[in-house]
Amino acid sequence: MKSVRNTLFSNSETFGGLVQNSLHDIPEIPICSFSGKPADYYIGLSGPGHYDEIRLLGPICSKFVETAIVNVLGQGVDNIQWPVILDLKKNIYYHSHDAHLKGLSPIMGWKNRIISKTKE
Repeated sequence: MKSVRNTLFSNSETFGGLVQNSLHDIPEIPICSFSGKPADYYIGLSGPGHYDEIRLLGPICSKFVETAIVNVLGQGVDNIQWPVILDLKKNIYYHSHDAHLKGLSPIMGWKNRIISKTKE
């Protein structure tokens, strides 16, 4: 008699042969680069427009957004130099070029974004 154990692999061998596992793939929650806790956002660098190329740098949690922005300032190449914060679906949540156009630093622009979101 053949023994079979339960696994979470997509394919398992049973008495009847190879079958597909019916468990759904669970999306992984990214881990914050600073704290090791579940991330809330991604940080990246972009060109000045909202539809420019984005270079994704890593996942971050809310507590470390300002630290991440400071760390990536000056790391861009060519026109890809503006820090952006993306939600976990990788949509732009905050673009520092918008803050620049208002005469704000990337950090002050982020703080204004958070304040405006809490008022909504």
